[in-house]
Amino acid sequence: MSNYINLIQSGMSLVPIPYGIKGPKTKGWNQRKNCINKISQVGLLERMNVGLAHAYCEPNPTGALDIDNSKHAKPLLTLHGICLDKLIHAPDAVVIWSGKKNSLKLIYRLPIGEKPLESKKLSGPDGKSAIEFRCATKNGLTVQDVLPPSIHPDGHQYEWYGAGDPLNPPQIPVEVLNLWKNLIEQRKSGATKKIPSI
Repeated sequence: MSNYINLIQSGMSLVPIPYGIKGPKTKGWNQRKNCINKISQVGLLERMNVGLAHAYCEPNPTGALDIDNSKHAKPLLTLHGICLDKLIHAPDAVVIWSGKKNSLKLIYRLPIGEKPLESKKLSGPDGKSAIEFRCATKNGLTVQDVLPPSIHPDGHQYEWYGAGDPLNPPQIPVEVLNLWKNLIEQRKSGATKKIPSI
């Protein structure tokens, strides 16, 4: 439990999830009042999987660059001047791996003063999600990503990778933030021109 205490002390907001599954089942789990951000609440995480409630982290929200399929994600990101390998191997990279091939998550802090960003997806040529930018829902409630050492439904244990400190994720790279915001703006403006896919 000490690792969760350290996360709470670093400003992270956490979500209890039934052991061995990927998502909370409790009604209203994504409301701030139902997330765990006090050390006195840490007992609620015992024998549970645990998720990071991005939108409610302090002093600024966190977000995840969720790579669902790296084979499709790499060329999509390259189109926008982003090298996935550089992100993964950055000296401050905080990476979560679930054991699933070609899949990982990079955890970032949003810039100070930035409000939670609506989650957006980019699909690959198979029509399935290749990349997801994850933080909040359209109406500002949090989304969550499962943290180590939780157990994936397939039995693998989530693990931390990368050279960075999970208690102090790096600020999201400008080029990644700009792509995310462009995707949000496209939805708001009703633009028909889509980000190109491979």
